[in-house]
Amino acid sequence: MRIPLDYYRILGVPTKATTAQITQAYRDRVAQLPRREHSDLAIQARSNIIEQAYQVLSQTDKRAVYDNDFLDKTYQLESQSRLRLPFQSNEIEAADEAETSSPAIAIEQIDFLGGILLLLELGEYELVLKLVPPYLKSKINLVKQDLFGAAEVVKTELILCLSLAYLELSREQWQQGRYEAAANSGLEGQTLLADAGIFPGLRGEIQGDLDRLRPYQVLELLALPESEVDNRRKGLRLLQLMLDARGGIDGAGDDQSGLSMDDFLRFIQQLRSYLTVREQQTLFVAESKRPSAVSTYLAVYALLAGGFAERQPELIVQAKDKLLRLGKRQDVHLEQAICALLLGQTEEANQALELSQEYEAIAYIRENSQDAPDLLPGLCLYGERWLKTEVFSHFRDLSGESISLTDYFANEQVQQYLENLSGGSPAPETNKDWSATNGEPAKPFTQARLQPVADLSVSRPKTMRTTVPAPSPTPTPTMATPSKIVARPTTPAPTPSPAAGTHRNVASLAPSKLPAKKVSKKKTKSSPKSRRKGFPLKGILFALGFLLILVGVIRAIAAIVGGGNTIEDPLHVYISTEPPIAIPVVEVVEEPSSTDEGFNEAIAEVVIQNWLDSKALAFGEDHDTSGLSAVLTEPLLSTWLNGARDVEAAGNYRAYEHGLTIDGFAFDEENPDEASVQAIVKENASYYLADGSLDAGRSYDSTLTVRYDLVRLDGQWLIKNSQVIN
Repeated sequence: MRIPLDYYRILGVPTKATTAQITQAYRDRVAQLPRREHSDLAIQARSNIIEQAYQVLSQTDKRAVYDNDFLDKTYQLESQSRLRLPFQSNEIEAADEAETSSPAIAIEQIDFLGGILLLLELGEYELVLKLVPPYLKSKINLVKQDLFGAAEVVKTELILCLSLAYLELSREQWQQGRYEAAANSGLEGQTLLADAGIFPGLRGEIQGDLDRLRPYQVLELLALPESEVDNRRKGLRLLQLMLDARGGIDGAGDDQSGLSMDDFLRFIQQLRSYLTVREQQTLFVAESKRPSAVSTYLAVYALLAGGFAERQPELIVQAKDKLLRLGKRQDVHLEQAICALLLGQTEEANQALELSQEYEAIAYIRENSQDAPDLLPGLCLYGERWLKTEVFSHFRDLSGESISLTDYFANEQVQQYLENLSGGSPAPETNKDWSATNGEPAKPFTQARLQPVADLSVSRPKTMRTTVPAPSPTPTPTMATPSKIVARPTTPAPTPSPAAGTHRNVASLAPSKLPAKKVSKKKTKSSPKSRRKGFPLKGILFALGFLLILVGVIRAIAAIVGGGNTIEDPLHVYISTEPPIAIPVVEVVEEPSSTDEGFNEAIAEVVIQNWLDSKALAFGEDHDTSGLSAVLTEPLLSTWLNGARDVEAAGNYRAYEHGLTIDGFAFDEENPDEASVQAIVKENASYYLADGSLDAGRSYDSTLTVRYDLVRLDGQWLIKNSQVIN
């Protein structure tokens, strides 16, 4: 019989190899053994073919005859390839046709298994899948004729070769970014072994690949168009299997994917942009019942988005109820304020803002609520932008939708519901005082402050916008998300399994070892008008409409006069950080060196002081933002650059006076490029308007305890995040 191989490939030598090279290659090939699962019959047949190749190529006369036939066959194949018409099929052909489509050698029928084994070793997986099935299925196959005298051994060997071909083909497809095809190939091989009841170890190896492949498979399926209903449902089922195995998004279980808890949170954030608002509601509302703090917060986003986009305030009531439970451990007062605003509960909205520790957001809201009896004008502006950039952007069916509070409140269905809500019995738990959420607040889940991680890219279909890394030869994925990730849960991280321990944690965070100092919290005093108990719905709608119209007029005037945006934006709206003209570089105090390249209090003080000095220059009269990039990195850099430019566009500036005391720091030698610093910052800010007059309403003198998260890039410590603790 003939098999599509040539002697040069069998020995792994070029056609111009010397006799000495051929002899050495022969010895190497004989010494190399295939996988231990292969039978002695197949291994002996392999050795016979290798010996046959050596006997031909090592003897000059035999080699000359073979070369003549081999080169003639190769030339014919090249000619046929050049003459192939573009519309000719490249589909898999029958086994007998495959034998004549490439150079072939004649072997004894008893050595057929050895030929298949060599094709596997040479990476001809698809060719193996063509050649083997006819011998298993045909009525005249080798197994049924028992030509080898060991029919069961031959059948087992052929099934093994098929399964290994599927396994290796699956890994090739994984490398190519064809994740669903890779999963299907692996499953084919596993099914063959399971049906035959053989090689449980190999079945487990294939299952391990399928488990590690599953996150990529989920992303590829969910990224398909919404018309691909069945495939998208399959993606959701696979995701649910992962969630059940882990015990939820922030569970400590092991789904065998190799993803750590942090990596899995990034994976969840990554796939959200491929889910519709209804899909996210179904998924995260169910997951929040485990219970799960992260799932609860994501459910809040899904309910808020659906309630606003579909004009269903009852969904916002559900979101508000879930925030009450989260508020026992997290500072979610800002989100509660937005919910209350969308439900027409203005007093509760103002109360929530007074309790919020979101320093930058509250400063933005206050700045845009000047001369108003309460903070509603600024909250309206902030709420619109927050819904646009932090909520709608995470839903595939809402990312391009416009946001208008005026249109929302003008909707008859919304008006009717809010009238019933304000006039009848309050919804469950929605009439509770915001101050009921006691306890020391932890870092909030607000997505405007979530951490960025690096993209992981590989070629993928055009429908895929997410990036996933190309796996190593034995695929081992490390998942990451787009620019923002879900905040870390309060539950302890699981102990990694031996399998998961080999995967790189893409963005591990410095451990929190800082003592939390309690500082008395200053509350903003509301005007007596903001304490009123009952705002008629029509009055609310009129006030909101007037405020939004007023804001539009202010924006238009500012655009004409200053050519820029008058709003100091604390949200992460990323724009270019390059200045339009060359500007001088701010002199930054050199960081003290450390002999062991570690981190100490002196370095912490210099980094934070450089930040405070650069902030004063950026918001000062000269608006010199050049120093920010020397002390900040994303996401904090874009936030402060945008804020400084907005103040400059309005023609205003701030004069800062700072006092700094380092209160503690955390540094882990096992993670030497990340650190955390807790500092007491005394900040006196004088806000000056374009005409040079002092705006006392926006000036302040405060003492805050702030936590800074630092990262070392190219040997320089930069601040990537900050959080006001007290």
